Amino acid sequence: MPSGVRAILSAYFPDRSPTWAEVLTGALIGVSVGVDALSSATVSWPAGVAGFLIFTVALGPGANSSLGGQIGQWFRNISVTGRVAVIVLFMLITGVVLRFDAVPDALIADAASGGLLATLLYVIVYIAWAGEVSGWKADRDSGDWALTPGRSS
Repeated sequence: MPSGVRAILSAYFPDRSPTWAEVLTGALIGVSVGVDALSSATVSWPAGVAGFLIFTVALGPGANSSLGGQIGQWFRNISVTGRVAVIVLFMLITGVVLRFDAVPDALIADAASGGLLATLLYVIVYIAWAGEVSGWKADRDSGDWALTPGRSS
């Protein structure tokens, strides 16, 4: 990868190599997106593109903004129970929206597929940028989540 491109991309990726857990997550996303793409007879391209763009902004510039940093720090600072509560609350809100047909299910599914595609591309570019994969976990004690060999958390 040319050094100019590496310098630009360094602002969007952690200062460490991706972990095998992230690679496995990317592979599972790839299988999911592949199955969706092959089984779907009709796709709402506007919803898919919107999901892709929203996730792309959230993963890149949004995550690196001051607001994104504050949200990420808050999420890391709350307890595991708090994280589970946030995730469950998101699932409940999504379930209510789907149950009452506030938005057609197909649009939500297509937007989610676009978001998953953006996440898959992020993982692929991250691996190419880093040039290696190391460890299963990132060190959670440091601010940059750097990998510490031989340490379990």
